[in-house]
Amino acid sequence: MAQTQLRPLDPDQLRWRCDERMFTFRTTKELVPLRGIVGQQRAIEAIKLGAAIESRGFNIFVMSLLGTGRLTTIKQVLEPIAQQRREFYDFAYVHNFADPTMPRLLRFRAGRARQFARALQETLAFLRQRIAELFREESFQRSRNAISQRFRSKEAALIEQFNKRIAPEGFTLGQLSQPDGSTHYDLFAVIRGKPTSIDQLGVLVSEGKLSERRAERLVRTYMRLREELATMSYQGLEMQRAFEQALLDHARKAASIIVSAAFDELRERFRGESVTDFLSQCEQDIIANVELFSPQFAASPEAELPGGKTIADKLKEYTVNILVDNSQTLSAPIIIETFPTYTNLFGTIERRYDRSGMVHSDFTMIKAGDVLRADGGYLIVNANDVLNDPLVWQTLKRVLLYGKLEIQPPDGLGGTIVLKPELIDVNVKVIMLGDYQTYLALSAIEEDFNKMFKIAAEFDYETDRSEKMLQNYARFVARLCEEENVLHARPSGVAALIEWAVERAEDKNKITINFSDVSDVIREASFVARQQRKKYFDRDCVEEALRLRRRRTELQDVKIKSQILHGVLMIDTHGERIGQINGLTVYSTGLVSFGKPARITASTGAGNAGIIDIEHEASLGGNIYRKGVLTIPGLLREYFGQRRPLALSASISFEQNYGGIEGDSASLAELYAILSSLARVPIKQAIAVTGSINQKGDVQPVGGVNEKIIGFFEICQQQGLDGMHGVIIPHQNIADLMLPEPILRACSEGTFHVWAIRHFTEGIPILTGMEAGSILPDFTYPPGTFLHAVDQRLEELALVAREYTRTL
Repeated sequence: MAQTQLRPLDPDQLRWRCDERMFTFRTTKELVPLRGIVGQQRAIEAIKLGAAIESRGFNIFVMSLLGTGRLTTIKQVLEPIAQQRREFYDFAYVHNFADPTMPRLLRFRAGRARQFARALQETLAFLRQRIAELFREESFQRSRNAISQRFRSKEAALIEQFNKRIAPEGFTLGQLSQPDGSTHYDLFAVIRGKPTSIDQLGVLVSEGKLSERRAERLVRTYMRLREELATMSYQGLEMQRAFEQALLDHARKAASIIVSAAFDELRERFRGESVTDFLSQCEQDIIANVELFSPQFAASPEAELPGGKTIADKLKEYTVNILVDNSQTLSAPIIIETFPTYTNLFGTIERRYDRSGMVHSDFTMIKAGDVLRADGGYLIVNANDVLNDPLVWQTLKRVLLYGKLEIQPPDGLGGTIVLKPELIDVNVKVIMLGDYQTYLALSAIEEDFNKMFKIAAEFDYETDRSEKMLQNYARFVARLCEEENVLHARPSGVAALIEWAVERAEDKNKITINFSDVSDVIREASFVARQQRKKYFDRDCVEEALRLRRRRTELQDVKIKSQILHGVLMIDTHGERIGQINGLTVYSTGLVSFGKPARITASTGAGNAGIIDIEHEASLGGNIYRKGVLTIPGLLREYFGQRRPLALSASISFEQNYGGIEGDSASLAELYAILSSLARVPIKQAIAVTGSINQKGDVQPVGGVNEKIIGFFEICQQQGLDGMHGVIIPHQNIADLMLPEPILRACSEGTFHVWAIRHFTEGIPILTGMEAGSILPDFTYPPGTFLHAVDQRLEELALVAREYTRTL
């Protein structure tokens, strides 16, 4: 039977080349730098929608890979929208005179908080000066002296009345000095016309100047009169208190006119702001504590008051703690927080220890975080950073769900709360940067997540390779070179950069828009050009930069290649063997991905065990790999199980695989190994295979096809190309091919080949030299074909199984 075999792909199909003649510039220095955003229209539309809708819950979760320019794009989209917003507020906390542990919140129109704080301080300074002057005025002193004279007269009358009461008893009232300088009244016995202390009576008796009987009588009288003295002293104390209160009332009455006038002016100046209640409390407290404004206290700010406060502490109660000052803000704030700790996001309350070692906080120690500073605007955070701290995530959820912010220190939430400031109504749009997996996880785990983030913006990592996009690439090069002072590019340099970008996209019709990686290649190519003393970088510089980049990260690749070439890892690239094939794998080190061949073997015999997957049995295969293996029995039943049940036991193995393996790209090669073992037809070891298979025999595309071909080519090249070597790939992967020049040259010379197939049968003639064979109406295959050999062997195995069953 004539043998039919696919032709290898033409070299032109193995790589797309960027024609540098499409660029009319001599160097990118002549171009207008790219300033806009390219390739992310879907994400831009989502961000614009979320940013424009002010209703609660329309926060934005941005899904993207790193380096796709998401942060730059977000800023460029938000800035015009932010310019349209003009309503901003200042936020401040003030002392709560009714309950100092619950500071009051004041919200002002933008810029008014600073004006209010300054006006209040000016008013306070004026009152301190004016009240002190008032207390020195002659009219004030005259009326104050009149009050003093009135109370002194009452005190003198009380003492005189008491003296008259005790004189007939032989006593008089006198004052004694204490060591601390104070004085108090006491009773003195009048003996021979002289006041005598009761303690001296014993001395007078011993000297014979006083009889013992009279001394005892005087002591008894003294004890009785002391009770009356105590009553008189209490009356004097009450009189003193009344006197002091009268002086205070006098001072308050005199000062209240000045204080009320000053605060009336403040209320008028800040009408429409939420300060009326605070000013009224402030006014009442200043009048109640007007003595603090007297000249005697003005010079002693550190003087201690009852309760341990100083004058300075008391005067601080009349100040304003501005948390957010938008006096210079012209557009809605856009805050990017790269270190979103609890304190940075939500603020805190600082603490200090007083002289007794007690923790102390007041309203002046309340500090704002980014959530409050971004009020009326946008806050951008990274999802991983936020989710790494459960306290940050839980607090952020409360803010987004309820629109209220409570400022507390992070440790204060679980312990003693020193202060409980008034809650703040906040209006902030949160933009969280993450990836698709994080978004799915949050949607599944957090029941309120979709209420909080109603807008999802997906950033693409690639876009169509249109001519306009290629011109934009050149303008991007111009922009980076201008901004970072790196060397500009010639057209050949831009063309080489674009080819690399298309290769990164793994699709010749696409191009990567991961501009972070693109920028790195430009920087490295510029460095190479400087080393070569060139004024501009060209294709050679880009290719050398990429070669150096690969060399920096290819250590594992070199080691594995060395093991293969020295026979430690057994790979045959010449000859033929039954049930053995070269599959292709991709290794990833985190720094670089590279391909290498892997020996796949199959063993078949009679039985009913089906296909035994050794990787799965050894717990080395992943779920997707397992699915690929489980597809093979379905295909065998489809092609060979229509006339009788399959009596097959087979095993497949990735030889010398001691690590995990994942993906279904080896299922096509595994199928060929099993079929070879059944047909007893050898497979050419010069050919490697990659591809996924379905139950109908269709070949499905795989990833990493360029790396796989390069990896096998390098081994074949080292062991000697003889025109028989090549790789079989799925036809869908033709669009992904961006193979390097050495492979293109070998394909042009006919020493290496790349075949693309649609169905597994198309690869059989390439691997075995035999016609595959088409299924006949009776579900058999033409004699002399590969599939006929397989079918015959399965028939033999079925007979063996039946005969064996009869012997049991």
